[in-house]
Amino acid sequence: MVWSIFLPAYLASIVEFAEALTIVLAIGTSISWKSSLKGAAAGFGILAVLVAVFGSAVAFLVPLNILRIVIGVILVLFGVQWLDKALLRYTGLKAMHDESQIYERNRKQIAGMDTANQAMVERFGFLTSMKSVLLEGLEVAVIVITFGSNVGGNRASGIATTTLAALFALVTVSVLGIAVRKPLTMIPENTFKFVVGIMLTTFGTFWAGEGLGVTWPFSDLFLFVLIGFYLVVCFALIAWLKRRALDPNHREIDHRKDPLLPRILWQIFYFFCGNWTVLFGVIITIAAVLLLEALHTQIGNSYAVGILFMAGIVISFWAALRERTQRISA
Repeated sequence: MVWSIFLPAYLASIVEFAEALTIVLAIGTSISWKSSLKGAAAGFGILAVLVAVFGSAVAFLVPLNILRIVIGVILVLFGVQWLDKALLRYTGLKAMHDESQIYERNRKQIAGMDTANQAMVERFGFLTSMKSVLLEGLEVAVIVITFGSNVGGNRASGIATTTLAALFALVTVSVLGIAVRKPLTMIPENTFKFVVGIMLTTFGTFWAGEGLGVTWPFSDLFLFVLIGFYLVVCFALIAWLKRRALDPNHREIDHRKDPLLPRILWQIFYFFCGNWTVLFGVIITIAAVLLLEALHTQIGNSYAVGILFMAGIVISFWAALRERTQRISA
């Protein structure tokens, strides 16, 4: 067991599984538990295969330094995406994620279907349940593989640890779901996403920095410094967001319908990042670090590289929030 990665993987998995549970419960109570549970089982089966295949490939084929940079960037993109939503919800610029409303909306949609064709309704329930588990679980699978495969020379042990964390999260959410048979509204989801977003961004910064040649002071203990740093940044951004002049009649636009990319590519992009500003900012920061290191400049110093990388992440995050609030206030 590698306990340093167990907790963040467990918390992140709880959030995603709670969202999937909402759909599974809505299908079970409105159509049938048979179609709902079969769909959920099929979704989990596909996820298990993905983790086994891609986890094994990552664990044994990719060089550690390259792996750390790639994994670090993925975790930073995931973390910033979750923090973006959490900060906008804390400041009232985005509606709170309400599992009860989602649950009732799905029940009403199902109630409005033609129940004369029971086979079609059952098939709909199966596919909807499978899709919800698969889509929400894909993020869990990415976290399991990325966190687990960064454990030095024992990547198999790391993936086993994060897989166990995800299974514990699944059991936790399932037990609570069975006990109350309704969405887990008692879980403060936005706070969960904020905490997990901080953790993902912290680990991503730490591991990508190591891949770029940074020797962090105090070794793994520097993770706590990074957590404190990103907490301060987020509180500062919340204070800044609250001062923005916004249109109270604004309706949020679904930016997944991006004309620059075909639909399937945009869905993949949105899954991993969802914001061009953050993606380009992180890529430009890494390119600048590699260029300066190649030129053997003073900035190539290990600590300076780490500071430059952290600054690039923060500036990219701020620029993305600024762009979002400008659209809202327009």
